[in-house]
Amino acid sequence: MTLTDTAEQCLQSMGLPYVRIPDMPVINLPVEGATGKLNLYIHSHEQNRRLFVYSRPQDLPVPQKRISALAEFLTRANFGLPLGNFEIDINDGEFNFKNSIDVNGGELSVDMVKTLIVFSLECINRYLPGIRAVLAGEAAKSAIEAIDGPTQVVIR
Repeated sequence: MTLTDTAEQCLQSMGLPYVRIPDMPVINLPVEGATGKLNLYIHSHEQNRRLFVYSRPQDLPVPQKRISALAEFLTRANFGLPLGNFEIDINDGEFNFKNSIDVNGGELSVDMVKTLIVFSLECINRYLPGIRAVLAGEAAKSAIEAIDGPTQVVIR
């Protein structure tokens, strides 16, 4: 069974609708939650035995003038995260939450995939209000403090 097959099995067990991209090791899961619409992508690198989960907001453009403020916010959000991280392309502002697992020498389980999916969705949903605030002009530090409090030594 491929990593993509295991990921698909996980989504089926969770009752989540998804689209497996033909001829690619990618699954797309559109999600609509309280914080907005997201695309969750599950991408497998079969040769290296790695599975990546990316959560990306839909229709949330990042103005060029807010890229550095968003990068600061995402860096602050990353501090203390036990799994995964936010990443941003400084050139165009594209960003997402990414987590992954390397199963070289082992076997990927449905529960492992579920952990990646659930944590990814929890993180993106937790920080999306702050991301929106930063894109609207709020300072990164105050936006993150509204979520995590003034001390960012949070073990999650």
